[in-house]
Amino acid sequence: MEKLRPAALIFDMDGTLADSFAAITASLNHALTSLGFPAKDLHWVKYHVGHGAVQLVRAALGPDAPEETLHEVGRVFGEHYRATFLEATPPMPGAREVLAFVWEKTGGKVAVASNKYATLSQQWLEHWGLRSWVRVVVGPDTTGTRKPDGAFLQAALQALAVAPEDALYVGDMEVDVEAGRAAEVPVVGLAGPSRTANELWAAGALFVIEDLRQLPGLLREEGWGWDENQG
Repeated sequence: MEKLRPAALIFDMDGTLADSFAAITASLNHALTSLGFPAKDLHWVKYHVGHGAVQLVRAALGPDAPEETLHEVGRVFGEHYRATFLEATPPMPGAREVLAFVWEKTGGKVAVASNKYATLSQQWLEHWGLRSWVRVVVGPDTTGTRKPDGAFLQAALQALAVAPEDALYVGDMEVDVEAGRAAEVPVVGLAGPSRTANELWAAGALFVIEDLRQLPGLLREEGWGWDENQG
């Protein structure tokens, strides 16, 4: 493979930088059970996150749920989540070190692009002391769209002033791979709680890692030209 050094790194949030699943499950189940609906287990939530809170609530209630019910469950879920998610959502192992590494190697061209609202992503990054290693944060509230729409990642690319082929997107779900394909950005899949390596390969990820801490090694060793001697 031709050596390539990405000029920018873009990261998904939930399941990639943030270990979000327990907090999302707790808030979703608070909303569901308080309004008389059955709870969902952690495995179900891990599989259904990724498309935003509205779609998660819709999946939990089923396709025939009235709009007013969707709205009320979504409201209670959102209120509970905003009040509790910061302390209940630790960084994924290695997130701090990986962000610091890619910040140095790219000269600060690092972004977060998540279907979580950018305001929440920014709060989380600040709470855990990671904001200084992320230049750009985009979400549906800043772009007016969501993954897998290619315009979503294009907003991050424009803010970082890089071309799609000069960036790399890291995410843990098929929707991340689909978003990368739509924006013509290569994707590294992060296998783990939400998706297996085989699922990410099948979706079209360029590479798949099973621990975020493997990303620096991939960038150094798998033809990307980021060896130890390059600043």
